[in-house]
Amino acid sequence: MRAELKATLVTYLVLFVIGALAMYSLDLAKEQVFNTSSNFFVKHVVTMAVSLFLMLIVKNIPFSFYERYDKWLYAIGIVLLGVVFLFPPINGAHRWIHIGGFTLQPSEFAKIILILYLSIYAKKHKAKMSEVWTGMLLPLLYALVYVGLIVLEPNLSTAMFTFLIAAVTLYYGGTKLRYFLVAVVVIVIAVVIASTTGLLHSYQLGRLRYFFSGELAPQVEIALKTLKNSGPTGVGIGNSWLKVYVPEAESDFVLAVIGEDFGFFGIILVCVMYMFLSYSLMRLGSYIEDTALRVFTWSYATVILFHVTINLGVFAGLFPVTGIPLPFISTGGSSMMALLIGFGIILSGLFEEEENEKRENIRISKEGESM
Repeated sequence: MRAELKATLVTYLVLFVIGALAMYSLDLAKEQVFNTSSNFFVKHVVTMAVSLFLMLIVKNIPFSFYERYDKWLYAIGIVLLGVVFLFPPINGAHRWIHIGGFTLQPSEFAKIILILYLSIYAKKHKAKMSEVWTGMLLPLLYALVYVGLIVLEPNLSTAMFTFLIAAVTLYYGGTKLRYFLVAVVVIVIAVVIASTTGLLHSYQLGRLRYFFSGELAPQVEIALKTLKNSGPTGVGIGNSWLKVYVPEAESDFVLAVIGEDFGFFGIILVCVMYMFLSYSLMRLGSYIEDTALRVFTWSYATVILFHVTINLGVFAGLFPVTGIPLPFISTGGSSMMALLIGFGIILSGLFEEEENEKRENIRISKEGESM
């Protein structure tokens, strides 16, 4: 288990460095082309520092604390998702909390809270997770409260993502596979109904229209040009400029920056790092005895894998354009904070489990000596 943990930490470090290089390159290119300073590099480093600090704080909170106050934890997620409606909308959406000059996106934290709550739920109802009501319907109702609030923001892609990862968490927790497949079908049906009954906003319909027409969305077309013009190894930092014309190049389309600077091999390296990270986390989870911590670790790894798959799929034109960032590389501060808090929770559980094991060994040793 120690080897998997070390591998995980090294992979995080590599992704942080790649993200920092991408943001530095984008800053440099914008300064060369537009003669303006974007400060994405500074923002990335500051966000990373704050996220690591929060991870260290969470690491020192016993995992048993979350199990004891899981209902309060669930309520905090609802409050976070509800508070956004108290702030003025940005581009017609209530997705952010404004604190001074900073903005937070509660839905990113809500995903981590929800999978933690459902992981604890799976542990508490371990004997009944194969039943329809206890194993699927009731916990999905809990998840739908979060999903509904995210839909109202509106943020359809995150809502779908949240529902899907909730279903995956329940599957890891013991829900039968066929129930999980039903949940996937429900998502597809919900999107079809929403698109045909006018529940989707015009920009959401536009994205779906582009996708189903077979045409590439304008931002996807520009993003792919950065890769086509850079070759297998890229043109290098300081020699690229096309990425500055890619919308949201610092977040949703950060692969355009990596592709232009480091080429196809650069994107392959990023994908390998994510696969290695997810694999290490999954292996780490397989050693964990506590059901809640094991399910949470697997679900956390799946969240990262889904983020990467969707972001890469959007970049390649395989999925409709969404707002799903690339973990630890994009400038999405809320995403990085939430994911590193999630990793802090895993570390907390691992160290607590290790301490409990040490105490048990000491107790057994003392009992052996007394005999």
